[in-house]
Amino acid sequence: MKTLVLSKLRSDFIAAISSDQNDATLDPAIAELRDKISDTAFLEPFSIYSRSQLGEIDNALSVITNVCLKDDPLRVALAVEAVLKLLDRLEITVKEAGESNKRIEEGRSR
Repeated sequence: MKTLVLSKLRSDFIAAISSDQNDATLDPAIAELRDKISDTAFLEPFSIYSRSQLGEIDNALSVITNVCLKDDPLRVALAVEAVLKLLDRLEITVKEAGESNKRIEEGRSR
């Protein structure tokens, strides 16, 4: 379930930053992503560590704006790269947490 949510988050991010989008859509798309990952209902199923990673993603997303893109495109490029790396790490964290929880439940049922 969480992996599907993260896949959707990644695809939404890629769509938000895609070059075929015009200037008027970047800021609202990034703001929508930031709102989504800050929403209590979205955060609820994630561990504290995963929530921390989502907070880091939110911080990196805050740099990705039209103004910053025009003033400091390198900073935006680095923020985009950071978000992609953070999403990779988050997917690994969620996968490992799920495997750990599964082992714990198997141990309890013995």
